[in-house]
Amino acid sequence: DKKPMTMQEMQDMEDELRSRYSDPDALLDATINAVMRALCVPAKLLGYRYIFVAARFIRTRPPLERHKAKKELYPYLEKCMHSKTPMIMRTMHYAIVKAWKRADPAVLYSYLGLRGKRLDDPPGNIEFVYLVAERVRLIIGDPEWEAYYQNFMAEARKQYAWLN
Repeated sequence: DKKPMTMQEMQDMEDELRSRYSDPDALLDATINAVMRALCVPAKLLGYRYIFVAARFIRTRPPLERHKAKKELYPYLEKCMHSKTPMIMRTMHYAIVKAWKRADPAVLYSYLGLRGKRLDDPPGNIEFVYLVAERVRLIIGDPEWEAYYQNFMAEARKQYAWLN
């Protein structure tokens, strides 16, 4: 069985990803793979592929629509993976449970920011996908979200002088 990654190994991996890829799509795919590897999701399981596609789907949504994407997620996975929702849910959950058992609890806390959550039971499918997508956002950034935030703050500064 493969040894879980340490926090330093994860940081080194993230730094290397940022420096190696210039194409945004290749960077996104490589980062999702790296995050899932860091979280000990077994790549040989079909659930790995479902989680990968789901995280990519969430990341490609506009920032303000990501919270609504969970309603579209399973139908999207059904369509592009040629499977049915119960099968997708089962295989994703199985991969998450395997990863949860294999990963170092300290790494899960710090890497995913799961403060106050008990680690005995793994998160649900959607929660795990969002955790992966959020970690990917932290690694590669989100220019679209940054642009929205800058515009929002510029408007707020015009309206409220005390923000300047």
